[in-house]
Parts: sequence; C-alpha cells; structure tokens
Amino acid sequence: MNDIISINRQFLTMAREAAKSKAGEIVTGLSRPVLDRLANMSLDQIEGIAQETGVCLISFRLTEAELNRLLSLQKGQQAAYSLAVMASSER
Repeated sequence: MNDIISINRQFLTMAREAAKSKAGEIVTGLSRPVLDRLANMSLDQIEGIAQETGVCLISFRLTEAELNRLLSLQKGQQAAYSLAVMASSER
C-alpha cells in the first residue's frame, strides 16, 4: 500500500505542477478542469487523497465531478468511492 501512496503523491504533485503548462493535459492525461482544481489544492489535500484512495490514480482518470466528490468525502469513505468509480460500468 505504501507504494500506491507514493505513486499517487508523486502523480498528483506532478499534475499540480503540470497544470501551469498548456501541455498539462497531454502530459498527465487529465482534463483541464481537473488540472485547474489540482493547481488550487494544498499539499495537505494532495497528501490526503494519495493516502486515502486505496487505488493507483494513474490507472484511471478522474472527472472534475469525481474529484470534487472525492474531496468532499471523509477519509474512511475515499477508498470505497475510488473503488466504486473504478468498477463503474460507465467508464
């Protein structure tokens, strides 16, 4: 699990920095609204997501609505939500 946390932390931090670039969407595979949201997140928020999602965020791309929902959840709920998003038939 520590590897997933580390990967998520690095990816989210990199995406936060890439949001400043016009090529951020190409570099990260994330939409501009998600990059804009990440750009405005604190390092504590990024750390919280990295630790609590329970899945590797590189394997799927969050929509803006999914990221907003993830941020609104309590720590114990974020992993279950992430797994539900991954398992969703709409993906």
